[in-house]
Amino acid sequence: MKKETMKPIGDSAKEWMKRKSFRDAYNALEPEYAVVSALIEARVKANLSQKELAKRMKTTQPAIARMESGRQVPSGATLLKFAKATGTRLQIKFVVA
Repeated sequence: MKKETMKPIGDSAKEWMKRKSFRDAYNALEPEYAVVSALIEARVKANLSQKELAKRMKTTQPAIARMESGRQVPSGATLLKFAKATGTRLQIKFVVA
């Protein structure tokens, strides 16, 4: 039996991006990942665990995990609480595509 070799994920992603169907699906998710990335970045820069952030926001750690995973889209009010709890300022803008 031939042993399979592992390919770095970056190499696979480059191959996948060559396919239009994959690129379209990836680009459709991009805004969602930008929000998730911003949430995680704000929490990490504030040096807070999910549990500590949840306590400041008067919510639960699993709720923070759902937001940071992209499984739950936070409302505007929740984003404001998140910003206050992390000592950041919420800024939302629309950019012409």
